[in-house]
Amino acid sequence: MLHFPLPTAETAPEASRATLVAVEKAWGFTPNLIRTFANSPATLQGVWGLLGAFQQSSFTPAERELVLIAASVENACGYCTAGHSLMGKGAGLSDVQIAALRAGQPLENARLEALRVFTVAVVAKRGFVDDLELQRFLAQGYSQAQVLEVLLGVAAKTLTNYTDHIARVALDDAFQSAAWTPAPRQAA
Repeated sequence: MLHFPLPTAETAPEASRATLVAVEKAWGFTPNLIRTFANSPATLQGVWGLLGAFQQSSFTPAERELVLIAASVENACGYCTAGHSLMGKGAGLSDVQIAALRAGQPLENARLEALRVFTVAVVAKRGFVDDLELQRFLAQGYSQAQVLEVLLGVAAKTLTNYTDHIARVALDDAFQSAAWTPAPRQAA
């Protein structure tokens, strides 16, 4: 197993330091996953840019967190599922909605369920969604621009989820109350 150091704003490569300071200012602490990204200034800037751009999307805060949780669950990322479960609660998702998302189960709200289903389809099918899936998403009042915004959220989660899979990042104390372990995957 490869071991990735967890640099701080003081020990990170020079080109990562300003971003780490910005993360600390925005979130009140620097999560271990972000610290892992700091080993590569380009990757850190990329993920911070993707996450920032997704925050500018037209989705509500709850919808954004729904996309990030659904993608993380589909990608079997315990780290990101835990972190975004807590952020989702702060963004307005209910405990029942978060539990359903973490279990990969349907949501009672038809609009949010369409967003969950579409996000999972994008991840599971690597973007090869069919016309019916697109139409079901759009039929719930989402726009063509929001199709692209789901892709933006999935892109951010692909980078963070896959990094966690490779680096096996230790879950921060701040996320421990929402720890999540994915169901075992069947061999392909």
